[in-house]
Amino acid sequence: MIIKKRLFWRALALMASISLTSTSIVSTAAAGDFADLIFTDAKIYTVDTSKPWAQTVAIKDGRFVYVGDNEGVEKWIGSKTETVDLGGKFVLPGLVDSHTHPGMSAVYSEMTTMPFTDSTGMPYTSRKDTLAWLKKFSKENPDLPAIVAGSWRVADFGPEGPNKRELDEIVSDRPVILMEQWGHSQWMNSKALEMLGVTRNSEDPAPGLAFFQRDSTGEPTGLSMEYAHLPLWKKLLRPTEKLSSKMLTILDYLSSQGVTSILDAGNLAYDEEVYAALSQLDKKGRLPLRIEGSYHIYLPNRIDNAVAELKRLRSAYSGDKLTLNTIKIHFDGIAPVYTSALLSPYSDNAKISGTTLFDESRLLVFMRELHKEKIDLHIHVTGDNAARIALNAYEAITDEIGKQPDTRLTLCHLDYMSDEDVPRFRQLGVVANFTPHWHGLSETELGFQTLGERKNRTMRAKPLLDDGAVVSFSSDQYSLEALAQANPFLGMQTGHNRQGVIGGIAAPVLPPIEDRVSLKNMIKGYTYSGAYQLNMEDQLGSIEVGKKADMVVLSDNLFEVNRYELYKVKVETTLLDGEVVFNLQ
Repeated sequence: MIIKKRLFWRALALMASISLTSTSIVSTAAAGDFADLIFTDAKIYTVDTSKPWAQTVAIKDGRFVYVGDNEGVEKWIGSKTETVDLGGKFVLPGLVDSHTHPGMSAVYSEMTTMPFTDSTGMPYTSRKDTLAWLKKFSKENPDLPAIVAGSWRVADFGPEGPNKRELDEIVSDRPVILMEQWGHSQWMNSKALEMLGVTRNSEDPAPGLAFFQRDSTGEPTGLSMEYAHLPLWKKLLRPTEKLSSKMLTILDYLSSQGVTSILDAGNLAYDEEVYAALSQLDKKGRLPLRIEGSYHIYLPNRIDNAVAELKRLRSAYSGDKLTLNTIKIHFDGIAPVYTSALLSPYSDNAKISGTTLFDESRLLVFMRELHKEKIDLHIHVTGDNAARIALNAYEAITDEIGKQPDTRLTLCHLDYMSDEDVPRFRQLGVVANFTPHWHGLSETELGFQTLGERKNRTMRAKPLLDDGAVVSFSSDQYSLEALAQANPFLGMQTGHNRQGVIGGIAAPVLPPIEDRVSLKNMIKGYTYSGAYQLNMEDQLGSIEVGKKADMVVLSDNLFEVNRYELYKVKVETTLLDGEVVFNLQ
């Protein structure tokens, strides 16, 4: 729940660790010349390279008006100024989760969950378990018009994937759609294919990327890749009246972890429902953080009207804390299901190297449109070829106009990237966005066996940082069940160590170990670089005079915590625009 400013003192009074003192200084000058709120005696890591540390901040009208030492703040203290002595507490700027999915997480929660998950929320079921579960569930729920559930494990099947025959033997009278663990492929029975109108003669939405797997005779096997299944999914999985409350649960959790701004990186076919609900929360003053929304292109035909649709959503739903100025493209898929676009074939299937949603020439035309409209672009790329095509198109438009386009480009995930393309990020001003909690997974969990020896050179943020590129970090959260993965301090720890939090120092290291990211760069990626990605670096991302007063008070100094204990650090208070939106009680 957002704590309004009039309740500020009541909230802080609940914090035993923070002492509160009222100022005794009374000035004859007008109250408007003084700060509303001052925090003193803190260890403030500002993320401002010109002044990285401070002791005191003063806030007026939701912005920082002073950042410095205790003595220098005295001129900002008036009769109505509230002063808080933080007693040496560690402070950061408000954190930015620059790629997450509160709406998609809420929608996915309407899906039935198979009861086979480990402590991280990932499935550990076997093929036998999945089929046994379906048999039992279908018998117990005979009146359900459809079964939409998740998730099964890719590793339980070979390169061809599962087959509809096994589902048909259990359920043949109603559609069954079972999502795999990463959400990039679906296992469907014959009834689901029939409702979709998919036959051996059907055209695929995006051949080689979003398509229906077929056997040697051309018959669909029941495996739908990427988002070819979406028209049926949208009919069968509908958000309920709980959509708003579920999204609020996610947003409140993020706020409790110090996050003050996010990029909602796409809602598949549910943009309308998600932004309508968020808009209502915004109008009621219930959003605990800023949300930059996006229009989601996941099938080729959605690019033609993307700009018009984004502008329509912006007009209908933007408000105080909800803005929409980004388009997200799902440009390729993921390596475990062979849809990541690679420069050379998969190691265990020499006939496949993956492809992109559309070619470089179409992407360039689209970038011209975005430049004209000053709309930012966020592109899902996991393969080295997908990254190269996106960089090529951006370089082409940069050369055309003779300057950096009025479209800030971010390439997210970057599971596998060519060393030749590393300097191009800095040269072109392209942001690289990573999901650090994945850096704590093993190559087996990630399903990178399909890459062969390339699996030892994945998810490498450090070469980009060393070259001077802007690198942001995020959670890519898409599950209510695994909400703890959205903890940015968990992300900082795993990105810093390239090890999962379970097992501590003994946990396996995701190679190469030399690509561990420094703690300073992890913090910068969750603050200034995230703000830069959102095109708000002049407003957010560091504690500087003139910027919005977003800040986080922590239980411990991150620079003094054991590198294997970072995820345990607690947020005590989160401020958004100078107001308390979370307080540890």
